Amino acid sequence: MPGGSGAPQSERYWEVDAVRGIAILGMLFYHLLACLVMFHIITEDPRFLAYYNTYMFGSGIFVLIAGMAMILRHERMRGKTTKEYYGALVVKALFLLALGFCITIASWIGASVFLGSEAFIKFGFLHMLGVSMLLAIPLLRYGKWNIIIGMIIIAVGAFIFPYINDPSWLYPLGIHAEDFMQYTQDYFPLFPWFGVLLLGVGLGNVFYPHGRRGFSLREPGPVGTGLAKLGNGMVTLFIYLVHVPVIFVILWIFSSLTGIGYL
Repeated sequence: MPGGSGAPQSERYWEVDAVRGIAILGMLFYHLLACLVMFHIITEDPRFLAYYNTYMFGSGIFVLIAGMAMILRHERMRGKTTKEYYGALVVKALFLLALGFCITIASWIGASVFLGSEAFIKFGFLHMLGVSMLLAIPLLRYGKWNIIIGMIIIAVGAFIFPYINDPSWLYPLGIHAEDFMQYTQDYFPLFPWFGVLLLGVGLGNVFYPHGRRGFSLREPGPVGTGLAKLGNGMVTLFIYLVHVPVIFVILWIFSSLTGIGYL
């Protein structure tokens, strides 16, 4: 844990941000297609499932990197106390959770007022990420063992919980009624996604022990640098928050002006 000598570190590892940059591009691609389908500008076909897989893959990368980032923060807070280290993680997790609840309210208003739908985000990506970070804090001490813990949680979420439908109020865990998905969007239950975050924590301990890169890597080229800038934590968060409303407004204006597509 933090507590050694030296000033807090601000170095970012470009390869981590670059991978996150690739993930955000996959998310943008999927949501653009989803909005095009929503506006009936393109027709959904069986290939759309493959596009959805790019979204889930990108989301998995985000969560994995978030787990690794909890380890990387260790080095950036060198010189701080353990209490300050954990406190910073708690603050970030609560911030993400608060954003998640704001998105819940916004999606409920948008669905009910503009789309006449009862489906809104009840436990989405940011809800899951915030809660997962809070739950992961007491498990950080187990280091690489989090790989095994994470894989167990992933297995439970993938092979056990999908067959349990009651009690439905446990939907944050992944237990819900059969028709639950008709009334929600952007659903990311803790099982298996908390396991993915713990997998990132474990891998972070393997490749970045004590928050320091444990391997050599050359400096990035132009593409790597661009992806790293795109994948900077605050940049990706901003893109995540605004990209769907921006795409929606652009397509609404396009549809209104051209008569192509409709809601």
